[in-house]
Amino acid sequence: MRVLRKLFFVELKLLFREPAAWLLVLLLPLALVTTFGLVSKPRENTSPILTFFPAMALSIGLAQLALTVLPAALANDREKGILRRMASTPVHPSRLLGAQLAVTVVMALVTLGGVLLIGSAVLGFPLPREPLGFVLAFVLGAGALFAVGLCIAAVAPTGRVASGIGAGVFFVSMVFGGVFMPAEVMPKVMVEIGTYLPIGASMQALRASWAGQWPETLPLLAMAGLIVVFGGIAARTFRWE
Repeated sequence: MRVLRKLFFVELKLLFREPAAWLLVLLLPLALVTTFGLVSKPRENTSPILTFFPAMALSIGLAQLALTVLPAALANDREKGILRRMASTPVHPSRLLGAQLAVTVVMALVTLGGVLLIGSAVLGFPLPREPLGFVLAFVLGAGALFAVGLCIAAVAPTGRVASGIGAGVFFVSMVFGGVFMPAEVMPKVMVEIGTYLPIGASMQALRASWAGQWPETLPLLAMAGLIVVFGGIAARTFRWE
């Protein structure tokens, strides 16, 4: 446990040496929810579309973290030989992987706290009216995105390739996931495709719980299935060197 804790703080320190990464993950969602909050004036507006803005900001932050930051960090460690050198020591590389995941989980929780705090206390967005459904949607959504990110890290030979694949997956997920525009104004076929993608399923479940409804079964099952499928692929194909 002590080794894992030390690795966690080392990885956290290394992350903060790359301000472009953590500033994008932490500040972009806050900037988005603040901008749309000032424009839409949620304290004076009761439209259901208000659930779109905080869910969108949170989904973008999680997606950036899982699809760009995490895969690039792990692929870079492999490319530099860090994982190979650790394999010859009593500290197994899996502990480094655990430390990386712990850092991403902490950042995800910080992003969540920031969006909820600023969105509700400062701007007037409502808190999720179905809290248990919201927690379930957040956990499954983050798990599905992290599983896809780990799968990218498993197959990408270098950090640059991991960043490129992650950026491509991120963009496609944004288009079909109802992030660039609300599902209410998207073609039905795009919404249906998005239901089976991590961001689309997460957006649908988050918005439903924010509006006080229990998330529909299909998005929840889709996210759980993505965790099993991509998590299994990542576990089978991940290479330490």
